[in-house]
Amino acid sequence: MKITTGQLRQIIREEVALLEKKHKNRKLKKSAKSRHRGTVVFDDKDADVKDDKDHFPINKLAQARNALARASQYKKNPKWHKGSLTSLVKKVQRKVKAEFPSIETSPASAKPGKG
Repeated sequence: MKITTGQLRQIIREEVALLEKKHKNRKLKKSAKSRHRGTVVFDDKDADVKDDKDHFPINKLAQARNALARASQYKKNPKWHKGSLTSLVKKVQRKVKAEFPSIETSPASAKPGKG
């Protein structure tokens, strides 16, 4: 069975509409304690998080690049993180690389405080 480009576009539009509708129903009230923010490096339930908030969202390629840049800019461990600064940077790198294998990282970006 062959599908034309127009048919494929229509199928994709319908699937996207279904996903958006499903996602709309998942949103929580602003007063909710926990929110689903998509893919994050440190979610609010992570053992290394003290403040019950999500940190470093990586839903999009731009967000993933930003997470790498921000993580390596820390000169000292942030108040919300339990653990070493090196472990924070390495976890961000690991999660970003797993989500977006096309992103190249340098050895210098693995060193905290380089920014």
